[in-house]
Amino acid sequence: MDTSLKALRYFMAAANSGSISEASRQLNVVPSAVLAAVNQVEESFGLQLTTRHRAKGIAPTATGKILMGRIQHLLDEYELLMVQGAEMRTQLVGTLHVGYYAPVAPAFLPALVAELLRDNPRVDIKLTECDTHTAQAGLLAGEFDVILCVAESLAPTVTYETLVEVPAYLLLPQDHPLASRPHLSLREIEGETMVLLDLPVVSDYFSRIFNEADIAPKIASTATTLEMVRSLVGAGVGLSLLHMRPVTDLTYAGQRVVGVPLSPAPDPLRIVMGHLPDSPRRLVTAFTDQVRALFACDGGQPYLVTEPFQ
Repeated sequence: MDTSLKALRYFMAAANSGSISEASRQLNVVPSAVLAAVNQVEESFGLQLTTRHRAKGIAPTATGKILMGRIQHLLDEYELLMVQGAEMRTQLVGTLHVGYYAPVAPAFLPALVAELLRDNPRVDIKLTECDTHTAQAGLLAGEFDVILCVAESLAPTVTYETLVEVPAYLLLPQDHPLASRPHLSLREIEGETMVLLDLPVVSDYFSRIFNEADIAPKIASTATTLEMVRSLVGAGVGLSLLHMRPVTDLTYAGQRVVGVPLSPAPDPLRIVMGHLPDSPRRLVTAFTDQVRALFACDGGQPYLVTEPFQ
């Protein structure tokens, strides 16, 4: 069966008006186009859907009346689809799906979400924490509209832009003897117990830093969340290497931690925003503009450790 929406629309106009000529007038087409459409629809279904009389015009059969309800529903759904598509292109409506692999994202994403939702009641936003590979796969599969992740093995079909380059720093308990230092080298903490963030890409990056410094770290504990690492450090379990930081020095447990820059500074990690390049929805554009503006304003400095913080 190969019937166009146009043919169905012409058929409905003829069946509802009871006249090929009246349908052609309503549609602003020649009568032969309406007649051809009616014939095409009947041929496609293999059913007699109308009766035609030169004096009385055209009328739907009992079978035709049954299908007319279904056809009208299909045409209505198509019109609604086109309206919704136009709205998605031009207005802030719908659901935005964001996948992120940035442990400190809770420090900046909620403010962006709140701003976007404040004046746009027809918008809702779903945030999903994942790793870089899952974020990219989800974007390509249509599960995410935008992703924030570490620049590692980036998919070539995705449009990426760098948000910030984040240097590694050392996290120490506030009362640690080295916490007051303006900077530290890895050699100076050799022998200290360590608490490491065990996440894809990040853990490999830390291993590479230690290997380049020719240091075998004494790992007391690992954790898969940033806040667990910070809380373990605050409790005195060990020191840690991290990148971005929240804007508070308090852990969940209420202990204070201190970030000290590394010197010499290792190569930074690059945090990127990714989205598909073709005709993004207005909602996607609004969100990416907000993220871009946030990091362009201050270069992400509130989330970096380039000087000691306490």
